[in-house]
Amino acid sequence: MIEHITQKKYILFNDIIDELNKLKENYKLLLLTDNWPSVYDFLRENKIDKYFEKIYVSSEYGVEKKDGVFFNYSIKDFNIKKGEALFIDDNEKNLDKAKEKGLDVLLMDRYNKIESSKYKIINNLFNI
Repeated sequence: MIEHITQKKYILFNDIIDELNKLKENYKLLLLTDNWPSVYDFLRENKIDKYFEKIYVSSEYGVEKKDGVFFNYSIKDFNIKKGEALFIDDNEKNLDKAKEKGLDVLLMDRYNKIESSKYKIINNLFNI
């Protein structure tokens, strides 16, 4: 017997809208995601897309964050200099690549599961 498991592909955390509203007051926000173009529908349906100046979807560029090259697009488009931008991710390897590109970084741990890291750990965007 085969069981069908239905999973949500994306999860919205309860406080994300409040967090994005607060950040948008003082910062230009960009979204870099290792995803497929179908993510645009989710972002629009949940009114998340409006918070970002630009959304970069890795599959449209043929690279991923772990390749490092993906960061070059936003850096070039927004003329980002070393130390001018903060990149937040839940994967240390992605943070390593972003740091190599001159971005400041924070490790996101929404589930409070990470005990230690070489990077500062935050649990929500209010902790920036």
